[in-house]
Amino acid sequence: MMVYASNQPSQFDEAVLDRIDEMVEFDLPGEHERKKMIAQYIEKYLLNPPGRWAKKVTTVDIGDEEIERVVKETEGFSGRAISKLAIAWQAAAYGTDGAILDQETFFKTVENHKKSMAQKEGWKEQERAHLLAVQGS
Repeated sequence: MMVYASNQPSQFDEAVLDRIDEMVEFDLPGEHERKKMIAQYIEKYLLNPPGRWAKKVTTVDIGDEEIERVVKETEGFSGRAISKLAIAWQAAAYGTDGAILDQETFFKTVENHKKSMAQKEGWKEQERAHLLAVQGS
């Protein structure tokens, strides 16, 4: 058995698609799932990071209300995007004396992450348009 996973299955070529007998679609995580993932990744990357050299992050003024706001702002995020967001929070905290993540940095990181994702999506769209133009000529 071979299992392929992609959030962009349209990029599989015809030879691969021809060999797929059954396809199962998984939607992006809903609000409830995002909340659970955000809590899980905050625990994993900020509060109890794995590894001997990882530092625990001290959060300041980040509670349930702030997490709920992030849950809303991450509509359309995949699980991987949420994981990367948590790693970005960790990196932002590690860039401070004492590995501190305050509320302002917490939300600014979300904003920067969303801008970065939008830029990547724009690049993908440009590449798709280019490929269509090349195939059409």
